[in-house]
Amino acid sequence: MKQILIVIGVVLGVGVLGFVYRYNIEKAHVVVLPGGGAGQACTQEAKICPDGSAIGRTGPNCSFAACPLPSAELITASSTLDFVLPAGYVLDAHPSDPTILASYSQSSSANATTSSASTISIRAFAITSGQTPAQTMLAHTTFDPSGLQATSTNQFKSVVKGRNTFYEIQIGRFEGQIQTAYYLYLPTQIIRFDITERGVENWMDPKLNVGALPQHQAFLQMLATLVVSHA
Repeated sequence: MKQILIVIGVVLGVGVLGFVYRYNIEKAHVVVLPGGGAGQACTQEAKICPDGSAIGRTGPNCSFAACPLPSAELITASSTLDFVLPAGYVLDAHPSDPTILASYSQSSSANATTSSASTISIRAFAITSGQTPAQTMLAHTTFDPSGLQATSTNQFKSVVKGRNTFYEIQIGRFEGQIQTAYYLYLPTQIIRFDITERGVENWMDPKLNVGALPQHQAFLQMLATLVVSHA
């Protein structure tokens, strides 16, 4: 009987120590809310951002914080887009165009003049009922400055970057400015990535390799980092 009591005492002691240890660990991770209240304990897993950095859960809802630039995360109606921006780009004020998910431009520190700063914009177009992705792409491709619309997918070039296949077309070339669009087909949407390069001195040269321009090269590297997650 004495041995049984000793065993019971040991088990109870271990249980009490385990409870105290767990209480102190959880207490150390309690989120303190404004006003002194305590929220739920945040789990300690980390989210890896597109650039390789890690962020944890925070705030009263224990949600993951947004990844800081150059990592970018855009949420569409059906997907999440994660990618790494080229160095020197900053987020622009959100434009009024409802199709634009985000727009970025080179900061003044990265360029001597604003007139030579390149911009990157990302748009989303819904694939309407009865339309194919190719038809949606053609419907949203208008050339500048002519105002003419693309009429055939033969005008596009297929480009593989990273995990994705894009459809490339030059839509603007005027007064030192070159705009190129890269389309990505998703199940219910078309995503369009634009780069507008300004201050291109030899923009009229028919032999100009636009893809070799420094900012265009950086843009293509950005496309290679793109990861698409579907809801």
